[in-house]
Amino acid sequence: MKNAPVVFFCLVILAVVPASAEGNCTKIDDSSRPDCPQALVFFKRLKLAIKKNDRQSVASMIHYPLLTTAHDKPIHIRNRQQLLSRFNQIFDPEVRCAILDSTEKDVWGNLQGFTIGGGAVWFDGIIPATEKPDLTAPGYWTKYPLKIVTVNNGSSYDCRSRE
Repeated sequence: MKNAPVVFFCLVILAVVPASAEGNCTKIDDSSRPDCPQALVFFKRLKLAIKKNDRQSVASMIHYPLLTTAHDKPIHIRNRQQLLSRFNQIFDPEVRCAILDSTEKDVWGNLQGFTIGGGAVWFDGIIPATEKPDLTAPGYWTKYPLKIVTVNNGSSYDCRSRE
């Protein structure tokens, strides 16, 4: 049960992904984050890197430790070397298809981060451990670099390009 909180956290995150057809970064509403433009750029870079199978670029877009699964158990990938050695397992065919099948209209964000592919990948601005975040500070939402924090592999995603 040591990993129960991590599993619960993943399930909570997955439960907040909206069922709507369009994300809130292209169809701006009250729930849209101010850093949506930055998220759309990040998404395009990720999609291109996956399409080209550019593992080094994808590895540079990760915040370590990365939360993911291996053999249906939550694990943390601690560094670039671990990610690259398990790349095909982490970015399994389902996750890759979810990324490649997504468009800018699928980018959706809330206070927990941004997601695409129905929760296949989550990314967010990474605040340095030495800095205390201030949500009211000017530029708060755009000053931190976006990085992938969770890859929910081992699941089945609605992937139109396979149909």
